[in-house]
Amino acid sequence: MSSGSPDDHDGDSGRRNVGNLVALIAIVVLFLLGYWLVTELDKQGKLQNCLLEGRRDCLEIVSPTR
Repeated sequence: MSSGSPDDHDGDSGRRNVGNLVALIAIVVLFLLGYWLVTELDKQGKLQNCLLEGRRDCLEIVSPTR
């Protein structure tokens, strides 16, 4: 026979679901930060290679929109 009431199991399940949701959100945030970091490092590597080749048109020119 269990020592707790059935309501205790519902509370544990709810806390477990919240914990799983928080863990999922943390994993998604870490994945997005990792993706951003990899893309930024790739851009910087391409810029560095361009500059080492002696080119002067390495930076991306952004034209203003009207």
